[in-house]
Amino acid sequence: MKSLTTLRLPSLFLFTALTTSALAEQAHWKKADYISDSFIEITLDREHGGHHGKLSKWLSPIRYLIDDRTADEALHQRMVSQHLHHLSAITGLDIKPSTHPQKTNLRIIFGSEKDLDQALLQDLGLNNKQFRQQIIHDSVCVARVMASPQGEIKAASVLIPVDRARAHGKLMSCVVEELTQVLGLVNDSSRVYPSIFNDRSFNDFLSGLDYVLLKLLYEPAIKAGMDQVSLRQQLKLILSRPAFVSLIDSAEQAVQQDSLENWLN
Repeated sequence: MKSLTTLRLPSLFLFTALTTSALAEQAHWKKADYISDSFIEITLDREHGGHHGKLSKWLSPIRYLIDDRTADEALHQRMVSQHLHHLSAITGLDIKPSTHPQKTNLRIIFGSEKDLDQALLQDLGLNNKQFRQQIIHDSVCVARVMASPQGEIKAASVLIPVDRARAHGKLMSCVVEELTQVLGLVNDSSRVYPSIFNDRSFNDFLSGLDYVLLKLLYEPAIKAGMDQVSLRQQLKLILSRPAFVSLIDSAEQAVQQDSLENWLN
């Protein structure tokens, strides 16, 4: 995730012209081919691991535990619980706090930058020092997903170094992006927009396109372990359904319900 700068517009006329152009462009993400390509891009590739080739998703309830090593535990707890509630409402997944460490399959760690390398080693199990250094250099926050060969996600971890995230103005988007990615939308891409998964965009919260991608991922016809060929066949069928076309049209409004953005306001 990279910090972004804001363009200052010199006149009201220019602002109006750009806004009109932007509104015209926004329809691009509602096209079936664009959604299908975006879904393949975000589910089958890996941000730090090349092309995986099979879709991963949760098939069992998610039980999460927050491991907070900072002084802002109450704030982080509220952010996480609200966003996971939002994700549960969108996907239908059963997501609740863990009542026992042995039943935990999603661990969310809030720490500090100085302990990042050690946390990547001990908490995320990344033994390759060169790989850890690459992540430290390139990332503000990080998530790891552990899936079976059949594509079922069995466990996941999220690591947010709070001081680093705040320095980049990305604490909120770290929570939103990483917790969303561990559901199976595992890749970042500059070709997919507007989206929380595009590090070059201004999205700190889920977009209408992200809402559609989550809905697709947890459609019953989309199975764990699917490859690109079988996925494209199913996506074509789903995206042609009148009910799903209607869902796409209303996605920008629907994604606002239970959003962390509304909670802040």
